[in-house]
Amino acid sequence: MRRCFTIGIILCLALAAATGTARAESDFYKEFKAYYNSLLSDLSRRPPAEVAEISDFVYQKDLVTFEFRSGKIYFLRKVLGRPTTAIFLGNGHASMTVPVHVERHSLFCCSSDSVVAEDFEVCFIRMSDDFDLKLREKYEFEETSLAWRDFNKAQQGEFFFKPVLMHYRDNLFQLLRSAYERDEDGYFWADFNRYVFSYDPNRAEEVEMAFEYEGGDQVATAGAVLQRMDRDITEDSQVSDIQYLTSVIDRTAEFRMKGLDGKTIDEARCKIRLLLNQDSARFVSLFLHYNLDVDSIYFGGQSVDFHRRRDFRFIGVILPEYARRGDTLDLDVWYHGRDYGTSLPFVADPAATPIKLTFDIPSGFNYLMPAKGEEVDVGGGRIRFEVEPQQPYANFVFQPMSGGFDTIQVISEMGLPLNFIKSSAIDKKHFTDFVPDEIYQDASAGAFNYLTGLLGPPLATFEIYIYPDSLLTMPGLIEIPQVHQLIDGTGGIHMLAGKEVARQWFGALVQPASDRELWIIDAMPDYLSLMYVNDALGKNIFFGELASRRNYVYTVVENDDDEPLSLGKRVASTLRTAKGVWVIHMLRNLMTDLEALNNPESRVNPDRNFLRFIRTLSTTINNQSFTNTDFIELAERFCGEPLDWFFHHWLYRSDFPEYRVDYNIERRDDGFHIGANVEMEGMGEDFTMPVIMRVEGRDGQSTYHRRLLSGRASQFELGPFAVEPKEMQFNELWSVLSKDRVDKK
Repeated sequence: MRRCFTIGIILCLALAAATGTARAESDFYKEFKAYYNSLLSDLSRRPPAEVAEISDFVYQKDLVTFEFRSGKIYFLRKVLGRPTTAIFLGNGHASMTVPVHVERHSLFCCSSDSVVAEDFEVCFIRMSDDFDLKLREKYEFEETSLAWRDFNKAQQGEFFFKPVLMHYRDNLFQLLRSAYERDEDGYFWADFNRYVFSYDPNRAEEVEMAFEYEGGDQVATAGAVLQRMDRDITEDSQVSDIQYLTSVIDRTAEFRMKGLDGKTIDEARCKIRLLLNQDSARFVSLFLHYNLDVDSIYFGGQSVDFHRRRDFRFIGVILPEYARRGDTLDLDVWYHGRDYGTSLPFVADPAATPIKLTFDIPSGFNYLMPAKGEEVDVGGGRIRFEVEPQQPYANFVFQPMSGGFDTIQVISEMGLPLNFIKSSAIDKKHFTDFVPDEIYQDASAGAFNYLTGLLGPPLATFEIYIYPDSLLTMPGLIEIPQVHQLIDGTGGIHMLAGKEVARQWFGALVQPASDRELWIIDAMPDYLSLMYVNDALGKNIFFGELASRRNYVYTVVENDDDEPLSLGKRVASTLRTAKGVWVIHMLRNLMTDLEALNNPESRVNPDRNFLRFIRTLSTTINNQSFTNTDFIELAERFCGEPLDWFFHHWLYRSDFPEYRVDYNIERRDDGFHIGANVEMEGMGEDFTMPVIMRVEGRDGQSTYHRRLLSGRASQFELGPFAVEPKEMQFNELWSVLSKDRVDKK
């Protein structure tokens, strides 16, 4: 074990190599790396191969059936005596039926079909399962070399498989780790036409069908992403219940900082404890931003091998022997670099974990972060302090500041100090979009006061620093850029301040069970900022901001780029935010008490159920892991009715309705009545949605009504009214994300 933090790091910094660092490598890793390099070898060199003529061969790989009807197949690139590349040329067919509705919809979004039924002439395969053995049982292979014309046909598959920056993992490493455990459940990757199928037993969601969305794309777009067939995941509500291969139990780290700005990690050591959730493993996946160079990794007091490409977050750790399910793995990761925004190693499981950090910093520098302890002078111009938050974190960032800094303190309405940091980096004279201090501070303090009144005090926060540039919002730290363009008719700095302040309740402490809950983390701060804008600037600005998000969704739908929110990180963050905001807004309207809205003298807040919902949501998701199903159940509790019909469309499907409405006002013996005919396009016959209408009488008084509209055509009637209605506002309060055309006859 390393006994001296500084000396240990210095020894590591002396080592460097192309795939990570040069270090004393075990014989196993030397062999592993040699195989890795051979898997990278260019097929244009016409390597040794085996070939066979095959026909009527069917291979089932989890959810996909491959039929190789007639043609020839090459085997190449042997690892441990068995091929890892196959190239089929001839007549074949691939078929796949996706068992989960939302993933069928996802596949349709990128390929224009919800199933795969594809004839092919070329199928390029990388495998470390029993595919080769199944073929050898039926066919004789002979030694040969890859013909030039056949190499040319196979280049597309080579291109899409090679590890590139856009890949989350290193495909070659995943293939090779499986090759060392080669069995029928092993790795299988196939490129045919514009489809790319992969099965990886070392992913939490093993099955993926991707599609080359545009001909010139550098990577294929993930369509259907699923857990293996034998886990029997068939319902949308099950997709967040993911069995991650490893989970983090806790992380303890030491950082030595340097640089003129104090923002460079000179030396770092993170002790990360993992729980193994799979049956057995010798290879473990870690992730760390590629700007941070890994110097060495220790396990059980001994340096262990790891594999990492310089442009990858992915780190493949090779243990000295196999670990078993339930084992805890204590790894020491030593690294350095300049990306303190993601300063701790992590795994695919997004669960939050306890952390304890020690910082060694230059004297005279300041570091802002949650739960910072007392600074101690350790001599040599260095200061040390510890950080041990009571709350767990999935990710933790800090804000370094060279030298001193000036603050302006404002006391919030609840007595909490708000410290506005003056940035010396902002040149007010040359930034035309610099927000004056008084506007900046009033908007930021106003956002904090409003949201504190709405949600209660932030979790375990005793003072707040508000800084005008750099990094991310954390508990106690709020990043609100002071260089911001103010445009008439928009929420401006109020919108930005509200969103960043809202992350004190919906931010770094939120504990999603998987990435499929990301839309909540994106949408809730944005919607809370809209509510603050409504309070500070009025409803016209509120609805104007809401309209801008609606119009963005319009554009996405018109370009056929819309996707279900529950796809998580596969959905662009701007779309997750814009559509997610509308989901929250529609839920608010479902929870709105129209009786209270129609009787303002009753002093009952029409939003009382919605406000209780977001308060409970904030408390819940900051203290325990949650899924989309948990979110739905909570919404149902405060709405007072089942909402599967609502989330079936707005969370697990995409697109939105277009309503064509015509109505007339008729006088009868008992008063005035409104009769309306509604035609709906853009959705299926099963689409159902309550819509709010506001009827304005000729006396200037208004009443609100809610009607359930279903199918492509429906009718409804409102009334009787004692006073003649002047007009009916369809979809009042923008209760539905839709396009509306309303005509009065």
